[in-house]
Amino acid sequence: MNPIVFCGPSLRVQDIASHDGFEFRPPVRQGDLYAATRDSPRAIGVIDGYFDGQPAVLHKEILWALTRGIAVFGASSMGALRAAELHSFGMRGVGRIFEAYRDGEVTDDDEVALIHGPPETGYMHLSEPMVNIRATLERAVAEGIIDRPTGARLAASSKARFYQERTWPDVLADVGDSRTEQELAAWLRTGKVDRKRQDGLELLKEMDAFVRSGAVQGPPDFHFEWTENWHNASWRNATGKSGGEATAEQDAVLDELRLRGDYAQLRREALLRLLARGEHAAPDRQAVKRAMGDFRSRRGLMRQADVIGWAHDNGTDLAGLDRMIEDDAVVETLARERDAELRQGMLDRLRELDLYPGYRDSALARERHPPSLSAPMPRALLAAWFFATQLGRPVPRDIADYALSIGFPGVDRFYDLLAHAYAFMVRRSPDDSGPTDENGLT
Repeated sequence: MNPIVFCGPSLRVQDIASHDGFEFRPPVRQGDLYAATRDSPRAIGVIDGYFDGQPAVLHKEILWALTRGIAVFGASSMGALRAAELHSFGMRGVGRIFEAYRDGEVTDDDEVALIHGPPETGYMHLSEPMVNIRATLERAVAEGIIDRPTGARLAASSKARFYQERTWPDVLADVGDSRTEQELAAWLRTGKVDRKRQDGLELLKEMDAFVRSGAVQGPPDFHFEWTENWHNASWRNATGKSGGEATAEQDAVLDELRLRGDYAQLRREALLRLLARGEHAAPDRQAVKRAMGDFRSRRGLMRQADVIGWAHDNGTDLAGLDRMIEDDAVVETLARERDAELRQGMLDRLRELDLYPGYRDSALARERHPPSLSAPMPRALLAAWFFATQLGRPVPRDIADYALSIGFPGVDRFYDLLAHAYAFMVRRSPDDSGPTDENGLT
C-alpha cells in the first residue's frame, strides 16, 4: 500500500504532482487516520486537518497506527500539533513549526489555523495563518523593510484577531505609516514566507526517503489502552473493506451460504457476537491476547506475514481481523462469567439437535468404569494425548486458562477428567491398537 498523506491548503497542486507514489487524501478528521491504518500503508503523513466545526483526529488514532507498525509523520498544521504532542511516543515531527510547538515557542492551536475554500477551489486561502505572518515579518525585519518594533507590533495586532480575520490587507492597515505600508506591500509580492508549505514539502521529502530506504517503524514502547470510547467509536465500525460494506464478493458468499443451508445457523452465531458486544462494551486486554494467540496457534500463523496472508485470503485486513478477535474475546469473557447460567441452555441445545442421548450414554458408560491404571498418568502426557489425539490441535500454552475456558474452577479438575477418560480408553482398546503401555502413547 502506498504511503498516505493528509493535506489540503498547506500544499499546492504542483507540490504533490511529482509524488505519484503517494496517496493524497483531504485534510484529516476524526476517524480518517484509523481508516488509513486499516489499509496497512508503510507510512502516514499528517499535514492538514480539520478542527473547527468537525471533530479533530484523535491522538489515539495515531497511537493505534504506531502499534500497527506504521510510521506516522506530522508537519505544518494539524500534523505539527499532533507530532509535538506525540513525538515521545514515536510520531515523527518534521519542520520548523513542529519544532516551535515541541519546544514551547508557540502553544496556541490558532497559530496554524486558517479559513480556506473547498477542494474544488484548490483550498484557496481566505485568511493567513499566524505562523506564516510571523515568519514573513521576521524576514521583513531581517531585510530592513521594517524595523523590529514595527514587526513586533504587527505580529501582536495580528495575533489579537480571530484566526479567520487575519489577512495581509489587515496587517498593512495596521502599519500606521503610509510610506512604510507601501514599501511593505511592494515587498510582500515576492517576500512572503509560506512556512506551512515549506514544512509540508519537507515532510514529503522525509517520507519518501523513509520508504525508499526500506526502513521500518520500530515496536512501540507504550501500552495502547483499550477504552470504552475507543471500542464504541462509530467510525471504527464504519463500512469499508473491513466493515459491513456489502461488496459483490460478499453478496455471492452469502448466497452460497443460503444454497448450502448454513445461512440461518451462522446468522444466529453472528447475533450472539452482536449481543455480546452490546453488553460488554470493551474487551479485556488479556482476553484479546488469549483469543489472538489461540487463533494463530490453531492455524499455524507463526509470523506476522502469515497473519497478513490469511487476512488477504479471507477478504479482510488486519483491522478486520482485530475486530473478529475482539468479538471472540467479548463472547468468551461473557461465557466464562455466566458459565453456571448457561449450562441448562447448553443441555437444551443438545436436546434440540438430538445429540443428548449419545452424549449421555457415553458419559454414563465412562462413569460405570472408574480409573484402573497401575500408576498415575503424567499430566504432560495426558495433555499431549487429549489435545493431539482427541482434539487434533496443539497443546495450549496455558492449560490452566484452558480449564477455565471450559467451565472448570481450576486445572486439577481438568486433569482428573482426562485421567478418567484415558483409563476408560485403555480399558476398551484392543491390545493391538491401544497404547503401548499404561503410561505411553501409541
